Amino acid sequence: MNHLSAIRTFVSAADHKSFSAAAKALNIEVSTASRHISELEEYLQVTLFNRSTRGLTLTETGDFFYSHARQLLLQWEEARHLTSALDKHPSGLLRISVPSTFGRLHVMPFVDEFLRLHPNISLDISFNDEIQDLIEARIDLSIRIGVLPDSSIHARKLASQTRAAWASPQWIAQNSPPVAPAAGGDGQNEMNIVMFSRLHGAGWYTRRAGSEDEWQRIPINYRLSVSDSAAMLYACCNHAGIAVLPNWLSREEEEKGHIQRVFPDWEFSMFPSETAIWMLYPQKRILPHKVRTFIDFMVEKVGTPPYWEVQPPVYQQQ
Repeated sequence: MNHLSAIRTFVSAADHKSFSAAAKALNIEVSTASRHISELEEYLQVTLFNRSTRGLTLTETGDFFYSHARQLLLQWEEARHLTSALDKHPSGLLRISVPSTFGRLHVMPFVDEFLRLHPNISLDISFNDEIQDLIEARIDLSIRIGVLPDSSIHARKLASQTRAAWASPQWIAQNSPPVAPAAGGDGQNEMNIVMFSRLHGAGWYTRRAGSEDEWQRIPINYRLSVSDSAAMLYACCNHAGIAVLPNWLSREEEEKGHIQRVFPDWEFSMFPSETAIWMLYPQKRILPHKVRTFIDFMVEKVGTPPYWEVQPPVYQQQ
């Protein structure tokens, strides 16, 4: 039984004192209206109407239930109207989870503009590099970097990303790295490698830049492993060795001359496939307007191709 439909039929029948008139008002069959009332009476274990050839009259119990049922329908209509209006004009608290370094560099510079454009939205941004259960954590939107996530989560691509190997000019001058990564890891055994412990495990995936070749895994003997991409960049700039960095992170230090490409004819990945930056949100029949608004805003700000590939980073322009 659909409780709301049954209650709506009951109130209409009480107002019209007739099942047929109630059915006509609600645009349903008379048999459906009669069934609604019978199911409601059975569910409540009471008799709501006195039935006679002259029509319907409420029982004492029915009269008591009518006053509450009518108020319930009024509250339902008010809630429906307010909720619909709320979604037409984005408002409320929007909880977002972002990777620590990417969030600081490529989300926070746009937050002030977003809040000015949407004065009825408040943001709660958490910086977290762990995979989260969005529903359990009550996250409306999560930005994550990697392969396309599980199909149980909705995803919209924010941007592609590429990764390259980098080292400081001083380290390159002192170590003379080879022109290509060694397939068996031999060429890397004598070199200092900075690894991203959260993603790489114990190796890189690589292929010729711009090719459609299969990604090949290269085992790595590394001496430094860090769990933060900003720390990996810092170590690379300060002569700790070779680090594989995403283009959204390496651009500024490259332009300053603090790092240079190593293995320039090769591209790298965290996984045996291309990776991207994704905006994830829980599966819902209707996407809340505040979430859709932020997604569209970020897609516009990042652009295609992403702005960090074609112009100085936002944090350099401010």
